[in-house]
Amino acid sequence: MVEKSPTLYQYVKFVDTVRKYQKEIPFPEAVEKAVDECIKNGILAEFLRKNRAEVLRVNIFEYDEEEHMRQEREESRQEGFEEGEERINDLYDKLHELNREEDIWKAIKDVEHRKKLLEEFHLD
Repeated sequence: MVEKSPTLYQYVKFVDTVRKYQKEIPFPEAVEKAVDECIKNGILAEFLRKNRAEVLRVNIFEYDEEEHMRQEREESRQEGFEEGEERINDLYDKLHELNREEDIWKAIKDVEHRKKLLEEFHLD
């Protein structure tokens, strides 16, 4: 795909240049240095000249992979908790409908018993 689109190829070169400099200097400075180098080498030169200020402001939107992964883990944890809570509530509803109050109390206190009941009602 990169071979078919010179603009895409140049964009990839620009991003690679930013990443190269980012290993040595902070992100905003890496972007500025990459812009200068790419203009000098004719990579997205016209675009970078016209939009230099906007490109240099990109550091506001810098992607933070660690923060993103932390948020994803937290969302997954919350979803898992909610699904588990729903399964337990479904189990207690079914036991109540069947007048199995003793199993409800035992499931509250005994994790193994609760697991067996979840299997029995195919809620595992």
